[in-house]
Amino acid sequence: MINKQTLLVLLFCYCLPLPIFAVFETEKTLTTLDSTLAQKEEYIEIKEQKILQLREKKSHVTDLEELYWINKLFYDEYFVYDSDSALHYIYENLRIANELNNKLGVAEWKIQESFILAATGLLKEATDALKEVDRSILTRRLKTEYYRQKIYLYSHLVQYSGDEERLADLYYQKEKNYRDSILTVITPNDPLYLWHKAWYALDTGDLQSVKQQLISDLANNTNNTRYYAMKAYVLAHIYNHENNEKEFINYLTLSAIADVKIANNEIASLQELAYIMYTKGDIDRAYSYINHCLTNAQLYKNRVRVVNIASTQNTIHKAYQELNAQQKQKLRFFLYLTSILSIILVISLFYIYSQVKKISIAKNNQKETNKLLNKHIKELSEAHKNLAKANDDLEQTNLNTKILNEQLNEINNKLQESNYVKEEYVGYVFSLCSDYISKLDAFRLKINRLIKVRKYDEIENLTSAYYLPKKELEEFYKSFDAVFLKIYPNFVADFNKLLEPDKQIVLKKENQLTTELRIYALVRLGINDSVKISDFLHCSPQTVYNNRLNTRNKAIIPREIFAETVQSLGKAKLNNVK
Repeated sequence: MINKQTLLVLLFCYCLPLPIFAVFETEKTLTTLDSTLAQKEEYIEIKEQKILQLREKKSHVTDLEELYWINKLFYDEYFVYDSDSALHYIYENLRIANELNNKLGVAEWKIQESFILAATGLLKEATDALKEVDRSILTRRLKTEYYRQKIYLYSHLVQYSGDEERLADLYYQKEKNYRDSILTVITPNDPLYLWHKAWYALDTGDLQSVKQQLISDLANNTNNTRYYAMKAYVLAHIYNHENNEKEFINYLTLSAIADVKIANNEIASLQELAYIMYTKGDIDRAYSYINHCLTNAQLYKNRVRVVNIASTQNTIHKAYQELNAQQKQKLRFFLYLTSILSIILVISLFYIYSQVKKISIAKNNQKETNKLLNKHIKELSEAHKNLAKANDDLEQTNLNTKILNEQLNEINNKLQESNYVKEEYVGYVFSLCSDYISKLDAFRLKINRLIKVRKYDEIENLTSAYYLPKKELEEFYKSFDAVFLKIYPNFVADFNKLLEPDKQIVLKKENQLTTELRIYALVRLGINDSVKISDFLHCSPQTVYNNRLNTRNKAIIPREIFAETVQSLGKAKLNNVK
């Protein structure tokens, strides 16, 4: 069932216009970015720890080929984090590739050298580095890297052209040509396949297919890689091309978050986002974002980006100063307003004081009246307390009487049960004694007859035979079992409840107890001593002890309370007592 509060929230959400939802979602993503920027030192520390581990690993490397691959790992960590260190490992691997006569290695690292030079604004040097690459030996993968670097280089030349529209158009056309070229060699397995396909689609207008592929790809990957940042960036520009401002800002923000998480100092998405925040009037965020971009560009020594950021930063800084001036003006206004309100407050306090004084006099008069009233109330309260105490005492007396009655009933029941057991067993004993007297008399007469006819051998056989006491003992057990089960018909079922389910005792014959049950039947009757039980059952004390031990081991209750629990089992059939 939906409660009233949930229903109201749903109704409120239904009534909200869709743009408000968009604002909420965008603000949530921007808040995540702010939080990520606040933790940037933690992500830098993670990056430094990885580099430290690589240094430790490199200290044990002596083989040139292994050193070559360790340097590549260093480059992967540095290439968007520290341009100087990235160049250092590029030059180390160029040296190793030349020593090993690895021409493909030389070509690969000249391409990477061009990337770092272009990223730091040394565009002529980046162009010269690419000219040294022998294109005729390049594999398909290296051709992809070569075209990718050409695109990157000409995109920077477009930015560097500034207001030179003719030159910018020339470089942009070359950038487009290489975008076409790269699609002829790049494979779908390349991590940046969708990146290049998306930029190509932006030129041709065929966006829907690649847009859906990018959305799916980003949804299935975590936002802590450079590939994620780049794909989110190009998807943002697809939405911008479609005039979808909400998703444009959303994916630019996701791209910036990924860049911060990987400690990327070559960051473009945050710079664009800073300008958008400026146009939206969010000057505080714009100022924070552009300062972060400038700091990163200076650390990375990206000369082109520093120039571009400086212009944007100047615009945002002026807006930030204007915002501060407006805030100061508002502060002065509120200061004046507070002063006026303070004067009004002082006047009000004086008026209130005079009124309070009058009220105080009236209260004193009322206080005296209240004292008298309180006295009467106190007396009445005491009377109520005394009455309540008397009721409690009466209730306690009734409760004690009830408890005593219950205890007396329990004692009466136990006495009644005890009397019934005694009555049953007295009759049983008298009957048993009468039977034994008759049997002894018959035995006497038989012996007497044999003596008269002098059949001494038969007398000897008769008196030495074991079958007579054995038979009598069986008769005794049978009589005992019948009488006990008559008095406690539920004893066996109750006793089995104390044992584990797979170890319960099943009677071989109806109304005939096993030795274990017979022992504990005597315990139920109050005979707990093993010696007395053995005398009663005509068996050894060791037999009684072993049976009791085995039974306790099968119990589901603690052994210490087993005998005590057995003594409380079963209820005698008191309705049979006359």
